[in-house]
Amino acid sequence: MSDVMYHYTLFQWMFFFFIYCFFGWCIESTIVSINKRHFVNRGFLRLPMLPLYGSGAVLILWITLPFQKNIIMIYLVGLVGATILEYFTGWAMESLFKIKYWDYSSQKFQFKGRICLSSSLFWGVLSVVLTELIHPPIEKWIFQLNSSIIMISSVLIAFLMLIDTIISAKAALDLAKVLEQLSVAKEDVEHVVEQLEELKNSAQLQIEELKENTQLQISALKENAFKQTQDRIEVLKNRLSELTEKREIEFKKIDFFKSQLIKGHPTSYSAKFNASLKELKERVNQKFQQKGED
Repeated sequence: MSDVMYHYTLFQWMFFFFIYCFFGWCIESTIVSINKRHFVNRGFLRLPMLPLYGSGAVLILWITLPFQKNIIMIYLVGLVGATILEYFTGWAMESLFKIKYWDYSSQKFQFKGRICLSSSLFWGVLSVVLTELIHPPIEKWIFQLNSSIIMISSVLIAFLMLIDTIISAKAALDLAKVLEQLSVAKEDVEHVVEQLEELKNSAQLQIEELKENTQLQISALKENAFKQTQDRIEVLKNRLSELTEKREIEFKKIDFFKSQLIKGHPTSYSAKFNASLKELKERVNQKFQQKGED
């Protein structure tokens, strides 16, 4: 890697960013697709780009500049820098969208599911491969391109990426709202079911108590108790029907793009709404399986 890196123009840096966003998407989508045995669009965006990789690559190229040709320092500095970036990116996305779009909780030596040792070691290796093998020919190719082409292409891609980011962020925020509504409705359904069960037990207890009364008293009390119980059961059934319908309406809000977000992040996790997220994943997977069979 040459010292000319210090003299990259803004548009050249942008071009590098977009290239490595695409490379990252290829890497992640390939790995996850192989593990799942079917194609998985790993990106958060609709474009074939992973901004985390683009940001990580640019960060690594920048922070390793003082350590050119020192492989050990490039490895260590890249490992630390990329790990910090991955942690705070994960924290920001989780805080905003209420979902961990990647989760290392099942990995050894992980921290809050956002980073783990194996991922950090991978970042270190990738830093060396990037600076010593991948970037030099790309750098050479970029320098051969006309500056106007780089500028126009960078501006165009940046515009498309901005629009994509806004649309994707809105879809993610909408998904968070759906999860919240599903969770609230689920809790309400469980509460109504509990009330129905309590009512059933109460009715059984009343029947036992009636056995101690005279036949005339039994007839009058039984009729009154039965009517009250039936009325309450009817109210609770109507409420249960309303809640079930409400949940189905929320499920129908999961359009193609929200489904892609869910399918593209099979290890995603939500601290607040994980039960609903798990149910949503099952629904989406069933829907895609049915389409595959058709």
